[in-house]
Amino acid sequence: MKHYLLPLFLFISAAAFSQTAPDVLKYSYLSPGGTARFLGAGGAFGALGAEFGSLSQNPAGLAMYRTDELILTPALRFSNTESTLVGGSNLSTDESKSHFHFDNIGIVFNTTPRGSDWKTFNVGLGYNQLANYNRGIYYLGNANGTVLNNWFAEAQQILATGTEDDLDPFTSRLAYDVNAIYYQDNDLSYDFAANPNAALQRSQTLTQSGTMNEMVLSLAGNYDETMMIGLTVGVPFVRYRLSGEYREDDPAGEVEYFDNLTYTEDLTTDGVGINFKFGVIYRVSQALRLGASVHSPTWLSLTDDYSNTFSYAYTDGNGTSSDQASSPSGNFDYKLATPWRASLSGAVLIQKHGFLSAEVEWVDYSANKYNFTADVANTANQLAERQVNTEIQRFFEPKINVRFGGEAVLDNFRLRAGINLLGKPYAEDSGFNMAYTAGAGIRGESFFLDLGYRLTSGDGSVIAYSGGPLATTKNRVSDFLLTVGFKF
Repeated sequence: MKHYLLPLFLFISAAAFSQTAPDVLKYSYLSPGGTARFLGAGGAFGALGAEFGSLSQNPAGLAMYRTDELILTPALRFSNTESTLVGGSNLSTDESKSHFHFDNIGIVFNTTPRGSDWKTFNVGLGYNQLANYNRGIYYLGNANGTVLNNWFAEAQQILATGTEDDLDPFTSRLAYDVNAIYYQDNDLSYDFAANPNAALQRSQTLTQSGTMNEMVLSLAGNYDETMMIGLTVGVPFVRYRLSGEYREDDPAGEVEYFDNLTYTEDLTTDGVGINFKFGVIYRVSQALRLGASVHSPTWLSLTDDYSNTFSYAYTDGNGTSSDQASSPSGNFDYKLATPWRASLSGAVLIQKHGFLSAEVEWVDYSANKYNFTADVANTANQLAERQVNTEIQRFFEPKINVRFGGEAVLDNFRLRAGINLLGKPYAEDSGFNMAYTAGAGIRGESFFLDLGYRLTSGDGSVIAYSGGPLATTKNRVSDFLLTVGFKF
């Protein structure tokens, strides 16, 4: 199975919880933004600096600033997903979405000590975007089975020793309340009892929104124009929302009584965290620079708020009936620690004509770790935590990300290009997801204007419920950035 970007186009939507193994990739499989220059040159600034986006990559680059600077980067994202339900003659459907946001806001304060081997002491404050969740998916097609098979099996198990009050209020209890699961002659039953693998028409709409933005406070110093050292304290803020609607219809009358069902879900995740980044840049010569950085885990505190509705329509001897039930509002507080990261980088400056740079980053995605017991240390939470962390270790493995970039200087004009090779985090996947970047800019003594573009594409998959039919996706995301900067 292939996964993409937020390789989270693997959704298992029987319940809108956000503490699954794939969900950790929202916070650890990153596509850093920042300024248009940073994006346009592929984000390969680990050995270069004097670029605000590098404060979230290698903070030693802050030491390369020679003036105070104010930066603002509005951005547009356009995402398109082509989806196909696997099997039969199902056709592909497209879903597109656009989003305006700010990729970066920052300010740099430059200090030049006199009579010291330390040539600069600089402070940077602002934020860079680390992840953007805005995209959508829609598919329509025919496949066998129904989500009610899972819920009926769940209800059978619970009601064997319990009562209706013990049913899961987000799944089987909703089905019970709308008469999709019922008692017939004192036996628990449902309309699909005689045909659980009926061929049904189904559709699903999923809409994601939100971002992960990192507020940075960075300090860096330049020792004798040879060694640059920097530290960033990062405070990421998470805002994520998933809205979904899953529908099944029986236009061919495969199932007696059943007409259609609709299951909707709404999930909002908010959180804040902290991390630390340390980096160095060594100037071997005027033309050659080497860099290295280490990122601590990001320790996130997250809160999920979620709710569901379920409607069911059927026709019997009394005519057509349609009922709807809503779940209570759910809430869950938990923590997540993302993996350590380490990177090595190098850059070659071609006199005053530009640069070429490269960066290699190592990250072990299997080291993501949930903590469900920090607030409520009960047995159920402990078992769930152990299970999902075991799945993370089984699903993921260490991967390498590679970034290449370059810039050509033409008097006051700049042209840039880059390429990113992002290792696919799943253990079963080899190779890379690809991103291509380009940019241009104008530089003056006190003002600069930059444009940046990134195209990311890949494959993914969607599962509406556990054991349900698979829908494959082809995903394409275009990011456009405009940076306005002032030197003072």
